[in-house]
Amino acid sequence: YDTVAYMAIPATVFLAPIALFVQKEVPGEWPKVFGKDTMSDWEIISGTWALNKTTMAWLILSGVFSFLYNIVQFSIVHTLSPSATAFGGNFNKAALIFLTLLLPFLRVHELPGPPYIQVIWGAVIINIMAFSYYSYLQIEQKKAEERNQAMKALKDADDSDEEDEDDEESSDAEGCC
Repeated sequence: YDTVAYMAIPATVFLAPIALFVQKEVPGEWPKVFGKDTMSDWEIISGTWALNKTTMAWLILSGVFSFLYNIVQFSIVHTLSPSATAFGGNFNKAALIFLTLLLPFLRVHELPGPPYIQVIWGAVIINIMAFSYYSYLQIEQKKAEERNQAMKALKDADDSDEEDEDDEESSDAEGCC
């Protein structure tokens, strides 16, 4: 977890000059609000703070949530595997696309016509099936590893019992002569 937290400082140092000095075109109606056509990120944040402090509170809160999400993602990568984390991220996207296809009130845009919609449906279903099968294989692999460890533990216990019996037989044989 330290890696995630310690990377915040270097990232801030490297990105600060860009945020403070690089001028960008201000989109939409914002040039009328700010009175400028180009502004740096810092000028936009300062102007937003002056206009609406609640918006900036939401921005700061999203940063906290982002930091916590990164810590959770980092721990998942180290607990499971990077590929499982990547599959999980893709599964979330596929599930969201699937829900958007099924539920019309979630749609922002009209769906494309044939043959594109069939390609989208096929891709989403194959993605979900692939993730499900991958998860199944991971579970089966863990079960096999647990069985192997249990068998090894039983074998080690049997081997130690045989060694104890051999030791007793050899001490009996040595003692009687």
